[in-house]
Amino acid sequence: MRKFRMTIETDVEIELADEVINVVDDEWRKQLYDLHGAEEIAVHIGYNMVINNAKLSELDGWADQLDKNAKITLRPDWSVSYIQEIK
Repeated sequence: MRKFRMTIETDVEIELADEVINVVDDEWRKQLYDLHGAEEIAVHIGYNMVINNAKLSELDGWADQLDKNAKITLRPDWSVSYIQEIK
């Protein structure tokens, strides 16, 4: 077997309804994730939508939200920016 290390990159855009962001308050943070601000929320949701192929309603803390409240508006176009064989 041969082993390789690589960096895979992509650009993604997501659109979040205000309800998705506004649900995150201090009580929500105590129960779930320590997310602060719209950007951290977007990273958390975007990561799960792209990497885990999850819908908004499948994510902890947003199960009562409509899936249309978070959508990917620019699909990932993956590229490998670095690759090295490990010996």
